[in-house]
Amino acid sequence: MSSSFHAATVDRLGLLIASGVVAAGQTLKVEAALCEELGVSRTVVREAIKTLVAKGMLDVGPKVGTRVLPVRSWNLFDPQVVGWLAAKGLPENFVMDLLDLRRSIEPMAVRWACERATPAQIEEIQAAYRMLEASLGDKGDYNLADRRFHEAVLAASHNQFIEQMLPALGALLAVSFEVSSTVPEELGKTLPLHKDLADAIATRDAARGVWACMSLIERAAVTIAQFYPELVARRRE
Repeated sequence: MSSSFHAATVDRLGLLIASGVVAAGQTLKVEAALCEELGVSRTVVREAIKTLVAKGMLDVGPKVGTRVLPVRSWNLFDPQVVGWLAAKGLPENFVMDLLDLRRSIEPMAVRWACERATPAQIEEIQAAYRMLEASLGDKGDYNLADRRFHEAVLAASHNQFIEQMLPALGALLAVSFEVSSTVPEELGKTLPLHKDLADAIATRDAARGVWACMSLIERAAVTIAQFYPELVARRRE
């Protein structure tokens, strides 16, 4: 029960901070007020604050109280932090930085996957593609299948740093998908590229795999640019 209270309190405080109710540089309410508002004990509130400090969202200091830190200090590779940000609508620069991250990591991971994927991993990627194909008419199911597909590809890179980043990268990819999938017929247009990527890994064709990966990312970039044209223009200046 205590663990449940802790998790729920962390979630409520995390959402509160990510939504901007308490802005960066401002302080949270005093412990007594938080206890009353959240309906939990001081111990639960203190432990929840410690968790959010560890995630880079809060700073606790003498005389200044519990202060909210700017987003750039948050652990953006924490799936929970990403989820809280996504719940209130991601900042434009976050989405654009995500594209830059994908361009930096995914193509190389695909190259390694073409070289290192085990037969079992190749089958897992193919199975994830079949799930994509079968769920084309359902955005929710397609989203889950898309995440499974990309996580399977990244895992097949056999790079321990990428493997440790999988939960966060999966959450970030889901965010990217949410933006790009709003365009009608976009899912159907990207399906062949997913097949190219899956088949390239199965045949150890790194050049084809990297091309398919970059094509998927740039299609997402074109779609996202429709939502944030001013930000894209500023980045090109």
